[in-house]
Amino acid sequence: MLIFSSPWCTSCKKISASLEGLSHKRDDRFCLGICDISTSPSIPSRMQVFSVPTVIIFKDGREVERLQGSLSERAVTKALEAHL
Repeated sequence: MLIFSSPWCTSCKKISASLEGLSHKRDDRFCLGICDISTSPSIPSRMQVFSVPTVIIFKDGREVERLQGSLSERAVTKALEAHL
């Protein structure tokens, strides 16, 4: 799972904190990466990310789901569970 965020985005901070906690609880099931678009602008461009927060879920190296906008922890967790 990869989260695209920015320091000025309050929704990003909330979902990142929630998912970091979840990744520690379930570290055997998934890996979490966080990309700060202000320090790594080329990565969002290559991944066609145009807004934050954007969460991309990968399975076997391929994108299987993309969530954008103000996201609840429950919505992201539900999407993640569908692909575990």
